[in-house]
Amino acid sequence: MPVIFRFFWFFCAAFMAINVVIWRRRLATLVSRGAAAQPEVDRFLRWTAAWLVGGPLVVGLIGLAAGWSSPFCAGFLAFDSVPRLLTSVVLLTSWFALLFWVWRGRGAEFLARVGPVLGIPSYSKTYSPGMVRAYITILLIISSVGAGMAWRSMRFPPDMACPGAIADR
Repeated sequence: MPVIFRFFWFFCAAFMAINVVIWRRRLATLVSRGAAAQPEVDRFLRWTAAWLVGGPLVVGLIGLAAGWSSPFCAGFLAFDSVPRLLTSVVLLTSWFALLFWVWRGRGAEFLARVGPVLGIPSYSKTYSPGMVRAYITILLIISSVGAGMAWRSMRFPPDMACPGAIADR
């Protein structure tokens, strides 16, 4: 396996850090237009950075400590070793935190107002909170089912070193 795969999660964290910086600038425009308050934008960006940058950093450190040669060694909701268990806990915690924020917190209302500037920026468009809840929930379900099916069915190359896994695939 190429050495670059060992550091995959760190590249993801760097990419997401760039996104957070871009989002900060776009959200500043919404604050100046009165569509969002500065404290709620700051709080959103802090939590977003923790989730989208901190999560990959934690998983990358777990992978380095476990000696994995690829991000695929983490498995998908695999609990057969301590590193895979920790990775699964990070993944599940992030999912439940996102769903809680969107369904029980004020996440859907906030994303309904500011969501259009996070992708291809549109400063005049908004979404309904119900649409945000539905979209995020469906996105999580589809991505988790798809990732689970892919991980359980794909063949790994023989040179992929995944030390620490109890159950050999």
